[in-house]
Amino acid sequence: MSPLKITAEGVRRAARRISPDFLGTPLLRDVAFEGAPAMILKDETATPIHSFKGRRTENFAQRYAATAPVVVCASAGNFGQGLALSMTRRGGRAIVFAARTANPLKVARMKELGAEVRLEGGDFDAANAAATAFARDADLPFVEDAAFPEIAEGAGVIALEMAEEDFDAIYVAVGGGALINGISALLKNARPDVAVIGVCAEGAASYALSWRARRPIETQKVDTFADGIAIRAPVEASVAELVARVDDFVLVSDAEILRAMRALHRATGIIAEPAGAAGVAAAVKDAAARRAQRSASIICGGNVAPDDRTHWFGV
Repeated sequence: MSPLKITAEGVRRAARRISPDFLGTPLLRDVAFEGAPAMILKDETATPIHSFKGRRTENFAQRYAATAPVVVCASAGNFGQGLALSMTRRGGRAIVFAARTANPLKVARMKELGAEVRLEGGDFDAANAAATAFARDADLPFVEDAAFPEIAEGAGVIALEMAEEDFDAIYVAVGGGALINGISALLKNARPDVAVIGVCAEGAASYALSWRARRPIETQKVDTFADGIAIRAPVEASVAELVARVDDFVLVSDAEILRAMRALHRATGIIAEPAGAAGVAAAVKDAAARRAQRSASIICGGNVAPDDRTHWFGV
């Protein structure tokens, strides 16, 4: 067991803690893409923050907000939205550090949901370092996205809602690792027949490299438009957990992600952000090699700025 101690029972407890407006997101069956068998998709863009991350922050805040009413985190935008909403609902608040290059739509929404947002550094990892230093100096709790079992277990509720479906492989986008760690904790207990496959962007491969090396591997830079999975420096405890349970990793290019975003929109009408469609891109890319009878993935976010909607989707 890894130091995080993420468990299937913890996932089941999380399902009882999370606010109902983050539960029961749409399940799409038999979604077909050229070159791949029909797959099962979970649409997390349908939550109040258009991302799965509210499941995680709800479970965290339910446990800790009463004793830690002011917390600090770093975020590319979606985790910060979730933490702001979940803390505000319980009378607390979140101070969120984001990179100066962060998606302006996500920054605006974090502020609307009650976060104090500070822009520091040129990428997520620089903002994360600034947030860590600030929390230490201010003597405030630092909420590392990938370092709390409650955060991963909140994400794992997605798998709980999918466990009875007919699929033999699930492709999960990996940013800090909490999503795939929660998913794998539940599925390796409830559905050990299912292969859990991590997905990284080619230009942000730190977690794939770490999984293969069985230890954290930091990269010098990231180069991808998928900001939600653009991580240079993996969290050691998160790496230990995914090494224990994840079956494989697939890397996808930005071009492959963009094709998947557009194909997903044509097939379902859903507008996914790049990280949100990375799992779909990997399932399509990997279909011939893996020969899975039926794959699944999670559309994990849909916060797309208006200019990008026009550029990527023509809407």
